Amino acid sequence: MAKKHGHYCKVCREYKSNESFSGKGHSAHICKKCAVLSPVERSKEMTLTRLMNLPYRLSAEQKAWLKGLQQDKCSEIAEAAKVVYAEHFPYAERNARKQQLHISEMTFVVQDELWDEFGDSFDAQIVFILDRKTKLISCTQTGVSNTIELTAKEMRKLLNRIVNEYEVFCWEEDFSQEMPDVLGEDEEESTVIEVSEDEEHPSWSVSVSYSSGEKQQMKGFDIPVRVNELALDLLQYFENDEDADDERPDI
Repeated sequence: MAKKHGHYCKVCREYKSNESFSGKGHSAHICKKCAVLSPVERSKEMTLTRLMNLPYRLSAEQKAWLKGLQQDKCSEIAEAAKVVYAEHFPYAERNARKQQLHISEMTFVVQDELWDEFGDSFDAQIVFILDRKTKLISCTQTGVSNTIELTAKEMRKLLNRIVNEYEVFCWEEDFSQEMPDVLGEDEEESTVIEVSEDEEHPSWSVSVSYSSGEKQQMKGFDIPVRVNELALDLLQYFENDEDADDERPDI
């Protein structure tokens, strides 16, 4: 590694020329620019600089330090720490949210083609309604409704799976809600286009109420894998097996 020229400032963490340091600053490793800062400002700059220069892989000590800084009394440091923590641990906030969310009621609508485990597609016009309190799941297809009752344990596991595995609370973030692009290749953006009913019609929508009182309403214009898999998962509860007694999926 090539030797860095100049002298190191422990506040801004930069190598600067010897002329950038006074006699005392040279021995204290603080450049003239940083020396004029108040002790509070100097401490803040040192912390922010260290934050911005954290390595990709953090030691346990560095992780604990970074986590603690998110509660720092200096708002600038706290906000910077939150940003850096999110960059290093992108799923930490999502995993923390999972622990807080408990579905009370959920309505899940699919109005598009789904595909089964063999890759065969089929048209789906389905409305599922789940209710933790009554322990009921209803499924309406082409005007025909069926309802089944689960045990409290089965319903709890199902709703927990929808949060933890299917991450329904993130569908708004993960799956685009934008309308499909209806402009032709040769048409300018300013052109007024009339959108057909089919293009306005979402492929799926979900309305969720949580025990905390929080509510979500989301929709999308294609069928992502997670949406498809949840629909198939719920459909299993309503499958009729002529060769065996009614069986529920292993939950």
